[in-house]
Amino acid sequence: MKQRASMRSIIVGLALLATAGALYLHRRGDDSADRAAAWEAARGKDPGLVVDRVWVDSKPEKYTDYTHVMFVIAGAPIGIFQKASSYQATIELFEYRRRDALLAVHFPQSGKKRETKFRIRECSDLPPFDLCLDLNSNPWGGPRRYYAMTDPDQERARLGELRRELEHRMAGAGERSAK
Repeated sequence: MKQRASMRSIIVGLALLATAGALYLHRRGDDSADRAAAWEAARGKDPGLVVDRVWVDSKPEKYTDYTHVMFVIAGAPIGIFQKASSYQATIELFEYRRRDALLAVHFPQSGKKRETKFRIRECSDLPPFDLCLDLNSNPWGGPRRYYAMTDPDQERARLGELRRELEHRMAGAGERSAK
């Protein structure tokens, strides 16, 4: 039951982020050379790893547990912060600029502008995730640590359906905004 609730909450969260990922992948296509470069960069903890990964703060144990999710898209300088349980979700889109390990974030809805420094490192705190993202402050007000997977293929295999749904939604949002 706990594992089912956890997966359901993660799926709800990632479904909202799939929209951003789909738009990015739709524009970029799937390139195995890019995947190999991403894998190599992960070994060096390159700040560029912050983009095009699903970052989560936890694995919920109950349907009512909240999970914070962050997804930053390289190809269209936008991202999403999300806080969701199985029953409730809050999301906010943001625009960003990245300079090395500094994100300058703008929230169009509120007009808020924030900057945060971050660090990416290998970690094993929350298996199966193997990367940690530490923010010096969270521009959205959520947690300061997030987890992701180094290998995009492993992420697709483990979070596949959720990621595909998020990508589909992002593609739909991109098509609507282009009109």
